Amino acid sequence: MPVRGWLLFLCAVLTVVNPATLAVVAAARVGGNVAPSTLVLALLVVRLVVTGVGVAAGMALWHKRAGAVQLAKASLVLSSLETVGRLSTRVGFSETPPGLRLPLAIAVILFNAAWYLYLEKSRRVRATYALESRPNM
Repeated sequence: MPVRGWLLFLCAVLTVVNPATLAVVAAARVGGNVAPSTLVLALLVVRLVVTGVGVAAGMALWHKRAGAVQLAKASLVLSSLETVGRLSTRVGFSETPPGLRLPLAIAVILFNAAWYLYLEKSRRVRATYALESRPNM
């Protein structure tokens, strides 16, 4: 079964949208007039790693690799944790006003949880990656 529908959309989010968002934010932070602090650079590295895991997950889903669904689930969990950590600081990439940080964190967690549940419950995902659970013949 080919990768299509919502599954294809998730692949696009993981491999195109998230890296593009990171690129825009990183360019604004690193290319600014003020040199970034060590904490800002550490947050950038963490976000870069999380985005890299997401890209790997999206590519694995697209190419129907073994373990792709588990990697995508791990990517969604890491993304939620990174967002909560980033939004809980006053430095780094959190330019969100303090009154909007909690609603934004909740929205990101719900977004990632919805995708996690999709990967867990979807018939299309089960049908697309059914060969993962079968032994090679």
